[in-house]
Amino acid sequence: MENQQDVLHRATKCLESCIEYRKTRFDEIKRSEDMYLGKVKPALKGRFNIPLPILEGYVTTLLSKIDDQISIKFKKGRESTLKTAKKVTAAWEKDSAPDMGNYNGADLDGKSMAIFSGFSVLKLVPSAKPYKQELIALDHNDVIFEPFGGQNIKRHLFKGQLNIFKSKQDLKDGVEAGYYLKDGVEALINGQSDTETKKVNDDAKAKINRFLAMGLNPENYNYVGSDVYNLTEMIMDYGGEEYYLLFNYQKQIVIRFAPLLEVYPAGCPFTSWHTERNPVNFLSRAPVDGVRPVAEAIRTLINQNFDNIQRRNWDMVLYNAKKIMNPSEFEFRPNGLIRVNLKDGESFSNAYEKMQTPDTSTITINLTQFLNSFIGEKTGVTPTSQGTPETDVLGIQNNIIQQTADRFGLINKFYVQAHVDIAKQYKTNLAEFMPPKGFMVKYTGINGLQEEELTKKEAREKLDVQVVSANTEAQNDEKTKARQSNSLLMIIKDQGMRQQVGDKWLTEEILRNGGWTEDQIRAAMNKEEGATAELLSEAAQAIEQILDGEYPKLNNGANTQFIRKILNYAIEESDTIPEATYLKLMKYANDHIPIAERNAQILMATIPQMSMGQSQNPMTPQTPPVEGMKGITQNETGTPANA
Repeated sequence: MENQQDVLHRATKCLESCIEYRKTRFDEIKRSEDMYLGKVKPALKGRFNIPLPILEGYVTTLLSKIDDQISIKFKKGRESTLKTAKKVTAAWEKDSAPDMGNYNGADLDGKSMAIFSGFSVLKLVPSAKPYKQELIALDHNDVIFEPFGGQNIKRHLFKGQLNIFKSKQDLKDGVEAGYYLKDGVEALINGQSDTETKKVNDDAKAKINRFLAMGLNPENYNYVGSDVYNLTEMIMDYGGEEYYLLFNYQKQIVIRFAPLLEVYPAGCPFTSWHTERNPVNFLSRAPVDGVRPVAEAIRTLINQNFDNIQRRNWDMVLYNAKKIMNPSEFEFRPNGLIRVNLKDGESFSNAYEKMQTPDTSTITINLTQFLNSFIGEKTGVTPTSQGTPETDVLGIQNNIIQQTADRFGLINKFYVQAHVDIAKQYKTNLAEFMPPKGFMVKYTGINGLQEEELTKKEAREKLDVQVVSANTEAQNDEKTKARQSNSLLMIIKDQGMRQQVGDKWLTEEILRNGGWTEDQIRAAMNKEEGATAELLSEAAQAIEQILDGEYPKLNNGANTQFIRKILNYAIEESDTIPEATYLKLMKYANDHIPIAERNAQILMATIPQMSMGQSQNPMTPQTPPVEGMKGITQNETGTPANA
């Protein structure tokens, strides 16, 4: 209890220091959001102050250039884990789907926030009953961080989230499940009034600004029909160990206090990435920061031009009071008359003179065009990339698109590592929270698309992580595609060059250059190569089981390569493994010879008869002899085939 109160006291001070530190920067972010939402001050009488979608155009174009969807592939750590890697990848695709964790949606939300704030914080939240892993993009107003902790939020001594809303029933269910402290929940429920509304902390009121800019006031219409409580979540370093703290900041009531790994087995659930590199400061400049002053200048110029047009329409007049008896008659009236006291032959110009306002339209247009070009040159978001359709021919248009893609590709590189971290968290959570039995996944294996159960043991295997198709510059490199198309065409036309490249490679490159995805290419090509790799992975897995003292069941898909894999290992390691293990490996390989012969006969039966010059009788398939197998029998190992 003493530790709990000490951590609460420290967490409160850390939270307050973070809020105070970020205030100036978050005021700047609010100004950018106001401009994006079209929020302006009321215009002075007779003046214009029209909001213009300049920043909106920049933001939406930038977002369209970095909207690559998350694509994660788990890769084998050892050869025996190839199949496991495919199954874990399939589990990721299943859990990240829009109707489950919606990872792509959260990623896009995070990018939208980063354009304004300069950083994105994603949170992976696992649950066991029912099993689910949800990815959430935190609003920057809700992020708690160590001011000088650097850009990697996981390394901060404290981090957390504001404005976590829980209903009364949520809290009671947490007490029954053993997650929440009973005394804390009762104190919060009994001590807070007016709880049937969602109210954000005063320090995060900037979130409400987005509604107010559209003429909406959510605080006046936030009734939800049940008691709701605003909580704060923090992760604190205490005595060299990280602790999880869930509490109500206003009442200083602790709802949950536990070591972090008891709540999140994968460690800190927060992952951050930034639009600019800054190893010291967590807060960094955002893409809109350099655009907003120029956008404001353009908006001012255009509004001043409207003022200029209005002045020219309503120019002031100098008049001679002796000549014009009633100046109010100058006001426009249909068929109106103006009385003028002029001498015979005297010009009307002696009675009044119009004060002409200079026309500034040309200056405004030229300066606006210059500023637009200036923004495009410095940011990569050009008028072309915002409004002109892309072309298929290699020329000026594609060069402009490529330059834009190169700039935005840099931003993509920053969050690739963030998604690698998320994938590693996901895999740890998968092994911890997935159902113990019956967790089925679909993946492409030896027999095409197949469905199998993923076990907790497989989820704990060490696998590598690869982020696929996360770089916009690679997807938009039209110049490279054009060069590849020309070279492929040369290979196809030149018989000499054609004979020097493989048919499979050529076909794959043609499909790839045509825009087909890797999955579509694999489906179109012969699956024999991938099937062989998976079969060899199963052979490696069988070897590991034999080394652990087991005798795996026979593999009905075995071929000579499967047998050679096991045999070669036994011969190469014969000096380092026990003799009994060596004999068991040899026997296991020997037991698969009939299976390999049968599979070879089935394969040959599916090949159509060859045309002229070949025998009309199909050749009897023979399994190639496997060197070193002769003389190994069941009696020599003493292990039955189905052991």
